[in-house]
This record gives sequence, C-alpha cells and structure tokens, in this order.
Amino acid sequence: MAANTLSQLTTANTFQHWLTATQSLIGTANLLTNGAGSTFYANTRLEVGGTNATLNVVTSATINDLIGNTANVITIQARNLNLTENVTSAFKTTSSATVGTNLTVHGNSTITGNTLISGDLTVSGNITLDTIGFDDLSVNGSGTFANTLSVTGNSTFSNANVTSVLTANIAIITTANITSANISTTTGTIASANITTANIVNLVGTANTAIYAAISVVEAAAVALAIALG
Repeated sequence: MAANTLSQLTTANTFQHWLTATQSLIGTANLLTNGAGSTFYANTRLEVGGTNATLNVVTSATINDLIGNTANVITIQARNLNLTENVTSAFKTTSSATVGTNLTVHGNSTITGNTLISGDLTVSGNITLDTIGFDDLSVNGSGTFANTLSVTGNSTFSNANVTSVLTANIAIITTANITSANISTTTGTIASANITTANIVNLVGTANTAIYAAISVVEAAAVALAIALG
C-alpha cells in the first residue's frame, strides 16, 4: 500500500477543502505518533542527522529490513539480538563475540589469531597443519589418543611413559628405565638403559659381539676345567 499524497491547497479552495485536508493531516500525525499497532506507510527517504541526532527504536518494536550502504555502518546496541534468518554476506566484528550456546559453522573457518578453548574440543574430521612456520602444535597439558597416533617425521619425548606397545622403525633412546619391554625395532639405538625385564627378539651390534665373546670365554674355561678334573 502506498502512502496517501495530499493535494496542495490555495486561497481558491473552500472551507470544506481546508477542513478535509486538516483532518487528513491530523489523522496522519496521530497515526505516526500514536498508531497503537496500526501501520504507517511512508514512501520516502527518512534521514536523521545533525548534532546529537539519534533514532531510537524501543519497546519490542520490529524492524523487517535494516540496510546500510557501502559508505555507512549500522551500529546496533541491543540487549538481545535475535537473527531468525541467514546472514547472507560476510559477518565481521572488530571486537569480541560471545556465543552463549552452540555455534554451528557449515562452511570453512579461518582463524588468523590465537584460539583459546577452555572446555573440550571434539573434531570429527582431520586436523591439518600445513603451513611451514605455522604448523606447530603446543600442548601444555595431557594428550589422550584412543586410536593410533601416526607421526611421519621425527618425534622428541623428554619424558615418555608407555603402558602398552611402542613400535618404532627408527628409535634412538638416550636414557631409559624399562620395567618390562618387548623391544622390536628395525633400526634402534639405546645409549643407556636400565631394563628389569625384557624380551629381545634379535640382539646385534657390539653388545651382541661382547656377549658371544664372553660366552666363548666361559665355554673355553668350562672345557678346560672338565679336562683338568679328568
């Protein structure tokens, strides 16, 4: 429905014309200021400007469309902002954003700064760190993996506690205190170890040579002792 257009009045109009126009103006003003839920139609551009000029919409008023052009910014300060439809363009904020309930993102998310998660983080898909120089993962607390942890590069453990099976194709252990172990490595080096119980499949290297040399010495001494005893 379009807004009514009032005709111009001149001195040539009758008293009835002026009365009708005045009544129309009064009705329009009352509808604008005290419409009591009625609709006020305005096919025009409303501009609020000047020093200390403000436009306040209060008392549960409904705004169907609020549009700002590229040269202006719409600033909304509200106790509650309820978006019942989709945000079809970029949603940008230069300050903090607090989400009191769930946040669901159907597309990609790019975070250029730091991310602080106080609660749990559940990831159904993969986590890929693919930028050199920005691909470090620092964990100050504990990390629990219910499935397999695969590392294709080097791994450094300052203090490692393995309660089950540790399988390594290439392992270099500087100092180890092993209570019970089944050691099986393709290429492994243990510099210093205190092993209480171990099941070693293959023993090679200088330790293997030294053990067999000691065994040979014992065997030779045993044969010499047996000969001496007749």
